[in-house]
Amino acid sequence: MQADKQNPVLSEKAQLHLEKYNFPVEMMVALPNGTIVHHINANFFLDQTAMKPEEEGATFSFSGGFEDPSTSTYISFLKEGLEKAKEYLAQ
Repeated sequence: MQADKQNPVLSEKAQLHLEKYNFPVEMMVALPNGTIVHHINANFFLDQTAMKPEEEGATFSFSGGFEDPSTSTYISFLKEGLEKAKEYLAQ
């Protein structure tokens, strides 16, 4: 996709995503123009959800009424992405 000469707009968006990609899976929040405003690697995400909330250094809080730490962490990731997107939309 990033080398598609027939669709330069799509090619540019693919390139923006590849700049933030880390193997094997990267979760991203992107603006319609392809700008990545927030991203997290799946391995890091899984490491964070494996931590117990009381462990020192836990990046995410598991509060919010969800029993499943991965659900709570994913919702926090999305909320952070939306907050970061506001900075771009205010411009």
